[in-house]
Amino acid sequence: MAPYYYYPGWWEGGPALQFFINTEKWNSLPKNYQALFQTAAGYANGDMLAKYDARNPGAIRRLAQAGAQLRPFPQEVVEAAYKAASDLYTEISAKNADFKKLHDSYMAFRSEEYLWWQIADYSFDTIMIRNRARG
Repeated sequence: MAPYYYYPGWWEGGPALQFFINTEKWNSLPKNYQALFQTAAGYANGDMLAKYDARNPGAIRRLAQAGAQLRPFPQEVVEAAYKAASDLYTEISAKNADFKKLHDSYMAFRSEEYLWWQIADYSFDTIMIRNRARG
């Protein structure tokens, strides 16, 4: 086991399953098969996320009990990693129109989500974390 556990996993805020299907093949499927696939994919993603959230508190506790030291990445490291990733995405976007289209769409969606999370989830989680510490 590694002696240190650094957090947060800045490169991935949380888990998500992604499925890639050839558009031509997808369009050739009967509508009921498309619906079944979408339902199964949604279930798989939700199930995986639920297990991730349910199992990680115990996992981090076991790591700490086994001697791993939990340490946050220094802010400078997180900022440098974020900048390097952003620069790379910009570089790839300049060379690959498909990547740019997907990345731009994702970034717009993420921006909207963070607006909501800032108002709802972040505020709620802050209250709950403070109250947990108080007992």
